[in-house]
Amino acid sequence: MATTNPTNLPGPPVDPSEAQGAQVPLQSFTIPDFPPSARGLKALTITSDIKVDEYQDILSKPYAIPALPSGIESLTLELFSLGYPPGFLTALAERLPNLKSVVLYSQLFAGITDESQKDAVEFFKRLPLLRALHLLDVFAKPHFFESAAPWLKYNTSETPGEARRGLMFLEVNYTFRHEDEDFMAKIQATELPSLVGPGLISCSFNVSTPDEADEDEQDPSTIQQAGNKEGVMAFNKSLAVGLVDALTDEETAPRGLRALNSTLYTLTIDQLTKVLKTQKNAMVLNLTVEAEPGEDSKKALMRALQQCKSLEQVEVVANPSLQFFMSVQNPRSGVLAKSFPSSADMDALSTTCTKLSSFKANVLRTTTFGSVEWEQKDGKWSGGVKEGKGVPS
Repeated sequence: MATTNPTNLPGPPVDPSEAQGAQVPLQSFTIPDFPPSARGLKALTITSDIKVDEYQDILSKPYAIPALPSGIESLTLELFSLGYPPGFLTALAERLPNLKSVVLYSQLFAGITDESQKDAVEFFKRLPLLRALHLLDVFAKPHFFESAAPWLKYNTSETPGEARRGLMFLEVNYTFRHEDEDFMAKIQATELPSLVGPGLISCSFNVSTPDEADEDEQDPSTIQQAGNKEGVMAFNKSLAVGLVDALTDEETAPRGLRALNSTLYTLTIDQLTKVLKTQKNAMVLNLTVEAEPGEDSKKALMRALQQCKSLEQVEVVANPSLQFFMSVQNPRSGVLAKSFPSSADMDALSTTCTKLSSFKANVLRTTTFGSVEWEQKDGKWSGGVKEGKGVPS
């Protein structure tokens, strides 16, 4: 068991009795005993070191979870690719009743059987103090997220163990994989919005680009394949209906949302307008928006954003229509300048959104097709269109 100092300051090794966090690698599902000196731990990270060819067999073997430091408030579970033995997660939640934050990274969290899925739901049911949930490249079989959702939201039940405040911070992130043609189909797009609840102040359904690999500029495929090797995809507007409803319905809509990232889902301008009419106190927005070229589309976007008078930062990920896509491939078209705000547009927007300091727009998070970036410095907007790389001039 390695103890860690969350401040990451240089210096001598941390005295175990003063450590705030510990990382435990597991080659089976038996967690080692914690020494008395670890009683002050606040954060625990458990990482799978289970061999791929042994994983399935180990899932059927007995597991053991000792008494754990009662002060642990943050738990991270990493790389458990095939999930956990049935009962393991329930037992882990019983040992960590004071958890306020859970981070799940790179795994099939609810496993591959009905028993393991029920166990994963029970895990959240037994964590009434949970306020933050981070799902980073977490996949699950159908019905898991909708089954877990009631235990992650506000509940006034008089039944012991059911009443809870629910999540304040929700982060769902998927790293887009170009090499996997079925990648988007593996995400439970219609279920994820069921996690949205009234207590959220930060809500993120994000799709991110993979870590950039060094490109060989002499390799002809670098330019020829740039359009399909970079950037992301997002769910189409029909799959965004559930998210729009969750963010605007009286029962589920967050009451004090300050940060919204919905880049995993493409919103039409009408859908975006509806969301921001309800979530008008948002300060940070990251949005994938259906993009049509031209002045009309730009004006509609500006009108939608003007509803959020406390707005500070905006990123618009353009999911281009065919006409927009054909235009953006030719830098001479000037489609980015026509379809996204100019300096004068930013001046007009900031008369309503007086705290606005940053606006960025791109095409599905590519670099090939250029971007628009504005930043306010000393009361003036600087920036504009940034040319893309690899687009024939």
